[in-house]
Amino acid sequence: MASVDQKDEASIFEVLYYLSELAVKYAKEGQESDTKRLIKHIKEIGIASALAGLEMVVTNTLLLFSPVAKEVCRQGMENAVVNIALAIGEIGKTAGEQKMEVPAKIAASCLGEMGNTAAFTRTRKGTIAVIFALGEIGKSVTNHSLGDAANCTVTLLGETGKIAASQNFEDAVLNAEFLLQEIGTGAIEKNLKETADTSARLLGEVGRTADRQGLERAILQAAYSLETIKFDAQDRYLVSASIIAEVALMRFEDLGLEKLEEKLNKNLRRKRKFPDID
Repeated sequence: MASVDQKDEASIFEVLYYLSELAVKYAKEGQESDTKRLIKHIKEIGIASALAGLEMVVTNTLLLFSPVAKEVCRQGMENAVVNIALAIGEIGKTAGEQKMEVPAKIAASCLGEMGNTAAFTRTRKGTIAVIFALGEIGKSVTNHSLGDAANCTVTLLGETGKIAASQNFEDAVLNAEFLLQEIGTGAIEKNLKETADTSARLLGEVGRTADRQGLERAILQAAYSLETIKFDAQDRYLVSASIIAEVALMRFEDLGLEKLEEKLNKNLRRKRKFPDID
């Protein structure tokens, strides 16, 4: 941290490489708690470097998570995978807040790769963490009108949401859909047309994947989120996003959403009727 305060990049790089190599070593030895402690230290340096405007350091910090992530995945350290995903998300979010578009995009790309691995290997907690972290970056870069980073992040979020749906991780899919809605409505407010369009398109794709898997709550959430984007886009005269959302909603018309909502509400009431009974 002293090196960050002094903006001594050479010293920071030296410390980061040492911490990354040590984290890989601990992971190989199965020492998850020590690995997680080092992940935390690397994260703290990355965030401090972003706040200090050291863009090259931030970029390198993010890239140094990759070998650690690969090793903890090989060792099946799911909690460490979650810690890495959240750490990358925090650094990427801070980079977005400092209007550092390149590190924010790199953070999103790292998370996209992790999300694919986590979902395909059926690592539910890791998939949820990646979706949450992508959402945090997406909201940050959208709020600061970083269009390229927003487009990259929302695309990766939607792709991870589709993979999660294909693996029947419904809670992960619900999170992805809600975050796509938040980023989409934020993009509409900031007049980021491409990001708004992509959010609407991917919501439709995630919803259709959820439909193929029979994930009823996710189907309903996709419809609600598309309705929200449709009306917000109309209010802001972003015609294309509104049309994309409308077309996606038309594909859900045959699913009987009203009956589905009624069914889900009945199930929810039934579950709440006797809260003290297992």
